[in-house]
Amino acid sequence: MDQSRSAPVIDTPFQPDPAVVGEVLRYAQLLVRRGFVSNTLGNIAIRGGLNASDLGRSVYTKHRGLSLEEMTASHVVVTDLGGALVHGTTPPSVGHQMNRRILELRRDINCVMHVHIDHVIGYFSVQQDERFRYVSADAALVLQAPIKVLPANVNIEADVAGIDGFIQSTNCVVMPNHGVTTLGRTASEAFHRMTTLAAEVSRIITAGTVAAAWGRQVTYVSDAETTDMYRTGRTVIYGE
Repeated sequence: MDQSRSAPVIDTPFQPDPAVVGEVLRYAQLLVRRGFVSNTLGNIAIRGGLNASDLGRSVYTKHRGLSLEEMTASHVVVTDLGGALVHGTTPPSVGHQMNRRILELRRDINCVMHVHIDHVIGYFSVQQDERFRYVSADAALVLQAPIKVLPANVNIEADVAGIDGFIQSTNCVVMPNHGVTTLGRTASEAFHRMTTLAAEVSRIITAGTVAAAWGRQVTYVSDAETTDMYRTGRTVIYGE
């Protein structure tokens, strides 16, 4: 028998991890219940294969053409970080290139969420200052890094070139006339950052409305307190 011949290479089809598919579906419904989804736009991307041979290069998401509230397991597709479709037949929307680029640059991040929240878009379409200040003494603990507010004419879903310059220093990106993107080590962390940003904007709108009606000033959390909350957030929230 000729021992020099190599065994034939069998090209095994990609088998999606049911646990990761379940996470995509679970958090899709949680976002829907919050009222954060209005149409086919918005998505969740979760890194898979963290303990497998692909070393976390597979990305689970929904395919284009339907909303997070409509999706089922059959609508979950998988790409690699380069964008090649390894499971499913219908590709995700063009915005998936943003998710892939973020996951490629941030190896500590395993989930990216992007949705178009009505009151958040409304707020940032008026208030587009790059510096975001808090009125509550807990939001910065969850976000754990400054919010990045992009110029109104920048769309990093359509053009990912600008992501490299800022993504290492934030866990939440706002496109003022478009939507919000949050990052997390887990889907839970990304979700909590999304709900925290949405809640904080609601608080600021309420505080501004009351201050205007009563002739008062809004009291914001100081820069020093905010910086300290960014620093201690993981310890306070997760005990790390």
